[in-house]
Amino acid sequence: MNPYEKPDYYSKKAMEEGYYARSVYKLMEIQDKFNLIKEGQKLLDLGSAPGSWLQYISKIIGDSGLAVGIDFKEVKAQYNNVKIIKGNFLKDHKKAELVELAPYDGILSDMAPDTKGDKLVDCYASGDLVRDALMFSYNFLKKGGYFIAKIFQGGDEKEIMDEIKLAFKTAKWFKPKSCRKKSVEIFMIGMDFTGKPDIKDATDIIENAEETGEMPW
Repeated sequence: MNPYEKPDYYSKKAMEEGYYARSVYKLMEIQDKFNLIKEGQKLLDLGSAPGSWLQYISKIIGDSGLAVGIDFKEVKAQYNNVKIIKGNFLKDHKKAELVELAPYDGILSDMAPDTKGDKLVDCYASGDLVRDALMFSYNFLKKGGYFIAKIFQGGDEKEIMDEIKLAFKTAKWFKPKSCRKKSVEIFMIGMDFTGKPDIKDATDIIENAEETGEMPW
């Protein structure tokens, strides 16, 4: 049996509290730690199915805020302050719908690739999704805004973090306690967006990297 299919404490908790998925508790921990989501904000949730993050976000942003969710899978969250777009945010016609609602105070991504069973391939595929989300953020995130993205450890996460450090005044790693014990996922948090970095080539990333790329655990 796939251990991810077996209900754990957070899966049961989500069912009891009426959330669509256990992943909501990861966002709750991020919010408790960094307090980024505020009333009245306009947020974009990339890869939002089944919609537990939108459920949580909608409560915080209130009637004056707007949460936009996009996924090619079904998103269940239906609230007055939530707009759902079905499709892939990289496709031009769907991207145009997102652009019409921009700029955003925050862009969030809990996206994960369809895993192939090869850890290295899966980790780099996860990194590609984060890069896509980051490139979108450079153009449609408000100055001073924030970026939250899940990534699998074991690929190019350190290089991506070094790029985030160029685009945001503050960048942090965060591993929620609600992540499954065997999971390699971690969250990258960029705060106070300053603008798209002028990166000429890979050496710009290397020169701005910290002396070590070690994780804090």
